[in-house]
Amino acid sequence: MKTFNTLFLGLFLISLNVFSQISDSKKKISFFKDFSFSSDIMSFGRTMDYQNKIGSINPENRIAKLNEFDAGLYLRPSIKYRKNKFSIWMKPRLNTDFKIEDADTQTEFYFQELKLKWQINNALYITGGRYVKQLGTSIFVNPSNPFLISTGRLNPKLEVRPSDFVELNLSTKKNWDFSLIANVSKGEDPIYDPAFFKFNREYALITEFYGGAENLGAIFSINENKKYHFGFFGQKNINDAVVVWIDGALDYNMNRFYPILGHHTDLLEYEMINGEQNKELFITGLLGSSYTFSFGPTLYLEYLYNGKGYNKDKFDLYNQIIETSVNYNFDITRNLSDLNLGRAINTGMPYIRRNYIFSQLGQNDVFGKLNYNVRYFYSFDDSSSQLSTLFEWNALDNLEVYSVFLSNFGETQSSFKKLINYQLMVGLIWKL
Repeated sequence: MKTFNTLFLGLFLISLNVFSQISDSKKKISFFKDFSFSSDIMSFGRTMDYQNKIGSINPENRIAKLNEFDAGLYLRPSIKYRKNKFSIWMKPRLNTDFKIEDADTQTEFYFQELKLKWQINNALYITGGRYVKQLGTSIFVNPSNPFLISTGRLNPKLEVRPSDFVELNLSTKKNWDFSLIANVSKGEDPIYDPAFFKFNREYALITEFYGGAENLGAIFSINENKKYHFGFFGQKNINDAVVVWIDGALDYNMNRFYPILGHHTDLLEYEMINGEQNKELFITGLLGSSYTFSFGPTLYLEYLYNGKGYNKDKFDLYNQIIETSVNYNFDITRNLSDLNLGRAINTGMPYIRRNYIFSQLGQNDVFGKLNYNVRYFYSFDDSSSQLSTLFEWNALDNLEVYSVFLSNFGETQSSFKKLINYQLMVGLIWKL
């Protein structure tokens, strides 16, 4: 946090320096030419059906605290300032959520992005601030990226929360990029809330190569808790229609909640912990390809082997934690059981089994007005699946109508079906 406060101070001092130069109208005009501004206002209504029965992962809805009906109004401006060798990006957010069932309104202000870049020369720059660090080649989940534990891409209309970074980047004339990056604070990432993981600063070296028809990358990182990560990714254009890619990682001492028999207090039968069993080497690998049809749509297909995921024995223990929660209804045992259930929802893994197929069919600018994506995910381990759709219709030049639908299939305790049955979100985006 001290580092991030220093970044804020740096941004403030730069702003003072800029404003101090504005002494007449000509300078004012020049100053505002260095700014670019855009904004949109996103509104939505949402309905969902979720697990809330006693004995489920979310009994009486006291764990996930979901809403059958809710709505939102999000103001999302984007401001960029560029002058000489300095650039500043600011994306403040003012999100208002309306919980219709509870007649409750919650408003939140935060920065989705607050980033400073200093271009030292043509080959070297420094970046620091609050933002989401995207790495990898997959459009669904990137195991190579050590800075994103969860994935927010199931609903592309909702933004992934940012963290705080400082990075130094060197580009060579031979298409190689080298980056030193430090994740210095958790920022807005909810996975580091007190009930879940402890944040530790993480430091990484990233190497990337960009060719005419391919790119390759490797990431090595270590954090203060001696968590080691080696990530790799690559992509190649076979021809105008076919692209193939890989994305994977080796992890040691990672953050992951897993079930064990017994509880450290002896008050419960089971416990979800982030413990010694994570001090092993885990392999995660993704192989993907896409094909663009001559008449427009693109088909994506990916296979994920998730070595961090639960095997059958672990998954049976995981379900027993959920099923036995009904036995704890008073005092501290209920609180401890609820903590287990919260960690069962937020395990630190976007997918908790080992073998998955991801697919998507989509196209943009159909008739110059419509974008659509249809996704289907399947788990080989428990035969559960997920279907989701995104439709965006540009009704006017500055007005978008959209819908996001998601439905999960399988047994109640399967990996996709454990919490959400279905969700429908419909809304408008007014672009200023």
